[in-house]
Amino acid sequence: MLYDAHCHYSLLKKKYEGYFIAAVSMDYNSSVETLSLNDKNILKGVAIHPWNAHKEKIESVLPLIDKADFVGEIGLDYKYSEAPKELQIRYFEEFLKKSQDKTVNIHAVNSWNDVLNLLIKHDIRRAIIHWYSGPKELLRDIEGAGYFITINPSVTFQEKHRIIAENASPNIVLTESDGGYMYKGKLLEPTDIPSIIKFLSKIWNEDERYVEKKIEINFRKAFNL
Repeated sequence: MLYDAHCHYSLLKKKYEGYFIAAVSMDYNSSVETLSLNDKNILKGVAIHPWNAHKEKIESVLPLIDKADFVGEIGLDYKYSEAPKELQIRYFEEFLKKSQDKTVNIHAVNSWNDVLNLLIKHDIRRAIIHWYSGPKELLRDIEGAGYFITINPSVTFQEKHRIIAENASPNIVLTESDGGYMYKGKLLEPTDIPSIIKFLSKIWNEDERYVEKKIEINFRKAFNL
């Protein structure tokens, strides 16, 4: 079993045998679709993505948290989102307040300090900052708070993400596909996870079975399984 801590599963429309998947959502419609999934190897998340904060009513999604396994993909994006910064922060904080001690799955772009500070402000116990490509200096604070980051298939060619993988403690690392997202002409899928395992095996100087087991331990801790 391999572990995918961040996947837009509702966009893929196919099964992935041998993968345990955290399925994130982007808006009300995808949250409802994610909640309809019936697979023991899929954790279900509901959310409004920061790219959609100006398009969606948070009141429609907050009640869905009761039925979800975790909250996500939520967060702040100061680079790509067209939503006003103040609105993004308001939505993010509302989700954090209503997370009911569930794991939160985070999108952060050019907002890493604000995201970390708000997670700590709202006493969030379990958080995953997905595809983390922020300052490597923040890794110690992320680990100190008990949070996790995900390493994405882009680690094999995106330098800023590779630097993170090389500097992050194995104790905070999860693997993800960001499946369903088209990146540089390639549709990402859970089946990309083995390439991450192989990469981590080289930089950790451990065999792949060790990496797989470490990721499993971290995943279960991150999602309180």
